[in-house]
Amino acid sequence: MGARIKSGRLSRGLNQIELAEQAGVHRTVIARAEAGGVCRPSSLKKIAKALGVTLTWLNRPFLGKEPYRADHLCNTLWVATNPSFIRRKGLVTPEALMDPNERHRLGANKLANAFVRVLNNDLPGGRLHALIVESYRREQDPISFPGQMFLYVIKGRIRLWVDNEQIDLCEGDTVSYWADKPNLYEAIGTPDELPATVLEVFLDLSDQEVALRDQF
Repeated sequence: MGARIKSGRLSRGLNQIELAEQAGVHRTVIARAEAGGVCRPSSLKKIAKALGVTLTWLNRPFLGKEPYRADHLCNTLWVATNPSFIRRKGLVTPEALMDPNERHRLGANKLANAFVRVLNNDLPGGRLHALIVESYRREQDPISFPGQMFLYVIKGRIRLWVDNEQIDLCEGDTVSYWADKPNLYEAIGTPDELPATVLEVFLDLSDQEVALRDQF
């Protein structure tokens, strides 16, 4: 469960303090949960709600007896990344978000800025995380974390900012960058071109690895 909470937090560009604020719990609760410590069920429910997922999803095992981790389409989980949207009770259900037409309706009507399909392929002890984003507009302020980011534009166009540099990317384009620089991207184009669909792959790095990187 701790690895799932951390993966969900990172996929939304949140640090532990931000997730704690959205969940209404103390930061130490997030740290304890991610470390695999014991937390009250009520706190775990708040964390799951803030992440836009269910307790069942948080409890799903990462790896079974097979030497791989597959994420099948029938188990797809889509979440809305806009926190104010997530917290509006009754506005949408996880089942409804599986319908691309419903996601498009919500995105086109500005009820959500983007949707994320969390790809459940994380391995125990692994540091590679991946997700698919359907972006309608800018969803957050610039984020940064010690790691490496790779983007592949599956559909549409996006505008990416890394530090003070800007680049426009079209369908089929890829880009990689160090994520410890402030970064964000948003969909661009006409309403008919939305959403932009992007595969994100990111790798966590330790402070020591970041220091070694700077030697090259």
